[in-house]
Amino acid sequence: MTIDCRNLGCPEPVIQTKKALEIGSDATLTVLVNAAAAIENVSRFAQSQGCETSVEDKGDHHAIVITKGANCASVACASGRAMFITRDSIGEGELGAKLIVGFIKTLIDEPALPEKIIFVNRGVLLTTQNEATIESLKTLETKGVQIFSCGTCLEYFKLSNDLKVGKVGNAYETLANLLGAQNTITL
Repeated sequence: MTIDCRNLGCPEPVIQTKKALEIGSDATLTVLVNAAAAIENVSRFAQSQGCETSVEDKGDHHAIVITKGANCASVACASGRAMFITRDSIGEGELGAKLIVGFIKTLIDEPALPEKIIFVNRGVLLTTQNEATIESLKTLETKGVQIFSCGTCLEYFKLSNDLKVGKVGNAYETLANLLGAQNTITL
């Protein structure tokens, strides 16, 4: 089975892939995409479902070949803590910018870390431009915290190639992570 997800905005390629995996009985699904974020998001989603993936460059687009295996089934999002960061500051101005740096740096030493930190809107500036938060987030990653930055937000701010920590996320995955978390902290 082949589905064409070229020119579809986030999270549509992931949603179409999920539907095709649910209804398709074929052992192999091929997803056609033409955006770097879609390649990463569809591949990561399929792998999270226990499938194997490979990517073929077709010139003006890519074909993601998803192979179902014995483990390819719906995998529930692990429950735990999630942080949803929507801004590059806590409050306004210079003080707000200092507060977010201190907050993320302090988080490193907490015994109960969040499982995931999801950055959206101006929050993606913390994973692309703010060196102080990037270093702290890299440390959190080494401690097992998963870091995601909204792909649509990165595109909007023209930062798609500037991500310095974590992975590109998408709306489908973000929603699943937030709904699957036992607790969510929003900043």
